[in-house]
Amino acid sequence: MSDPNRPYDADYGERPPPAYPPPAQAPGTPTQPVGETPDETVQPVTSGTQDPRLGLEVGRYWAGALATMLVAALIGLAAEFILEEVLNLEIQAQADLFATGSDLMAWVVAGALFALVASIVLYLLVMSTPRPRSFFGWVVGLATVILAAVPFAGDFELVPAILAAVVWIVIGSAVYSLLTGTLSRTVVRRSP
Repeated sequence: MSDPNRPYDADYGERPPPAYPPPAQAPGTPTQPVGETPDETVQPVTSGTQDPRLGLEVGRYWAGALATMLVAALIGLAAEFILEEVLNLEIQAQADLFATGSDLMAWVVAGALFALVASIVLYLLVMSTPRPRSFFGWVVGLATVILAAVPFAGDFELVPAILAAVVWIVIGSAVYSLLTGTLSRTVVRRSP
């Protein structure tokens, strides 16, 4: 016979209701049963209260960075070749850092170095700042604006300076999009 104060029957395997309501849980939070005894309730599975930090799959990140350097170098190569050789337009030359004696190689080296420096900056931001992608966007954006403005410093010819500025904008945009794409595929969360 059942007791009116006990609406369940322990002899038939029914669970008694919990003595207190289960804790509130955020929508979409997964739950995991804690146990099978009547005193245990379902608790949300959380990652803890510690703030996770970001890390990188280093090998894959630097492989993506090298591919970005290649793309940036090829943009410089294509811009110089197409503008000068195909369209017969003059583009303002870049500083020849390695004394190659060729405007074509100067653009290749400039694009690759920009991508390399951007890769190093992004790596350092991921390891040290709370929102690396936002900071990286500002750094690359401002660096691109500065490099696009450099051809207009001092005495300049308008068309070659505009073409050089456009090439820098294309290189900066490509480097930003490729490196942030690489970051999204290689970032991992690690505990402090």
